[in-house]
Amino acid sequence: MGIFSGILCLICFCLLLAKAATSKLHFKNIDKLLLKIHKPVSLFCVIICFVHIFYVVPILKNRNMLIVISGITSVLLMVLLVCLCHIIKDKKKNLFWHRTMAVLMAIGIICHFISYIIDFNNYKQIVADIEIDNINLANVADGLYTGEYDAGYIYAKAEIKVKNGVIVSINLLEHRNERGKLAENIIGNIISEQKIDVDIISGATNSSNVIKKAIEKAVKNK
Repeated sequence: MGIFSGILCLICFCLLLAKAATSKLHFKNIDKLLLKIHKPVSLFCVIICFVHIFYVVPILKNRNMLIVISGITSVLLMVLLVCLCHIIKDKKKNLFWHRTMAVLMAIGIICHFISYIIDFNNYKQIVADIEIDNINLANVADGLYTGEYDAGYIYAKAEIKVKNGVIVSINLLEHRNERGKLAENIIGNIISEQKIDVDIISGATNSSNVIKKAIEKAVKNK
């Protein structure tokens, strides 16, 4: 929902920004249409922006700081733009600040979007590079081991108890995920099959691999 609301915000902003372009290029019919929908689209943009904030706040700690800063800056500029439009009565001054805030918002939104794309691609690359080594549990001494793996958007920390070359229990201490909670079922499969590189849980591929990597690191840190 966070991505969907973000895309809606971007579409709304592009529609609002298009008004300036159609006015300059003298596309009268399109300009009139955009003028009619300017206020409703502005209101919808504000609403959907706060919906976006509601959904992304819980996962902000998983995001690059540039994404967070550019997002917060864009929201503050939007609020300032709305306030100035209602406070400044002089039409010329109102138009000046309207355009200035709109340009600054555009810069903030572009930075937000680009930094998200870069960060997301880095995360995908980290997950794609995950490889699980074959570990002979018979060579692992009895004990309690802890391991963790951070892929950016997904993080897992696990505690593994080994006795007589057998994984007795796995305690998932932390699993930071967005839609991959189902992957936690992989723990039962690892214990029952007594190997780390078991089949991934359908619909939670990335979280499955991160959890497996955390468990592998725990055993390797013996």
